[in-house]
Amino acid sequence: MKIGSIFFDTNFHFHDGESGEKLFVVLGSQSGVTIVAKTTSNAYGKGITYGCQPEDRFHNFHLPVNSCYLKKNTWVCLDEFYELNQNELLQKRFSGIVKHICDLSPEIAKQVQDCSILSLDISSRHESIVSFSMDQ
Repeated sequence: MKIGSIFFDTNFHFHDGESGEKLFVVLGSQSGVTIVAKTTSNAYGKGITYGCQPEDRFHNFHLPVNSCYLKKNTWVCLDEFYELNQNELLQKRFSGIVKHICDLSPEIAKQVQDCSILSLDISSRHESIVSFSMDQ
């Protein structure tokens, strides 16, 4: 999976056990594991300045309208991280459950990665995978 790729999953599995439609951004991959963060277009309680928003109630990275293919202001939610199996993700892509939307530029993808590592909510395992991917 390419770092900074944005995908739409029609059956994304959330930490609370629910499933639903969600855009997510690839932050890192290593040894068959992909670390992703979901996105939201809900501006409530979030800054509207481009980039890393560590002082917001929930750590995020703001992508303004037309960043990549995004038609709304979008926030990458960096207070929750998801660990996906690369083989399962590939199967979901082949079956049409997950669709590639666009790729952030390498510069923006790196900024999102840098911001994710600043999050107090990232585990050491996820931080290690994201950091490993930054060196690739």
